[in-house]
Amino acid sequence: MDWNRFHASASIALLRTLLICINVIFVFSGGILFLLGIVLRGKLSTLLDITPEMSSSAPYILIGLGLIIFFIGLFAFWCTLKGHVALLYLYSTVVFLIFAAEILLAVTVLMKQQTYVDTLKSSLTNVMREYENEPMKSHVDRLQETLSCCGVDSYEDWFQTPYGQTLLQVPVSCCKKDLNHECSHVNLKKGYLQADINTNGCYATVIGVIKNNYPIFGGIIIVIALFPLIGVILACCLARQMRKQRYEQVA
Repeated sequence: MDWNRFHASASIALLRTLLICINVIFVFSGGILFLLGIVLRGKLSTLLDITPEMSSSAPYILIGLGLIIFFIGLFAFWCTLKGHVALLYLYSTVVFLIFAAEILLAVTVLMKQQTYVDTLKSSLTNVMREYENEPMKSHVDRLQETLSCCGVDSYEDWFQTPYGQTLLQVPVSCCKKDLNHECSHVNLKKGYLQADINTNGCYATVIGVIKNNYPIFGGIIIVIALFPLIGVILACCLARQMRKQRYEQVA
């Protein structure tokens, strides 16, 4: 028995098996990024629409990247099973670029968190001043209804806007959800009427959403990015072993 050839064949089989396992994870990671983009668009859609600093294209970048990773993972299965050395190197190059893109995306998400926090209050204030115009009205109503909040720091912020300063009113979206009577949201200086509305502001609530979700999103992207890096290493090792084996067979 030629132990060198046996060792080479065993190494190729092991590398191929490991690469297939990584490719399975790679395909699933693409699906996770795709779903993450959909969740981000759904859960934070109102916030993304209200604050221009929070790019509304971010969810679609995740969705697109997830689809690319998914199809490249399927392509990697074919390369691994067929054993094309050139295609394995091509796969390694493309996956390494995806790895770099994922790391860049994660770092950008984490670095911009403070920017979003710093500019959020002014963005919310400006949107409230334009409340009587669409689509601002729909965005503010959806935000206040979803988070059960009213105004920036409190419901009284509405009294400083063109909408609320005349009648001392707040939008109906400030009303509490469990009322068993018609919500009173006009002439709110009359103290007993304040029980019908949410008095807490949206700023603190949104800040909590950002701080709770952004580290999670960034961490998921970084963890997912590790699998392409492992795939690059295994693909290069497999291509090298296969090329070496072919040279030995010719020799």
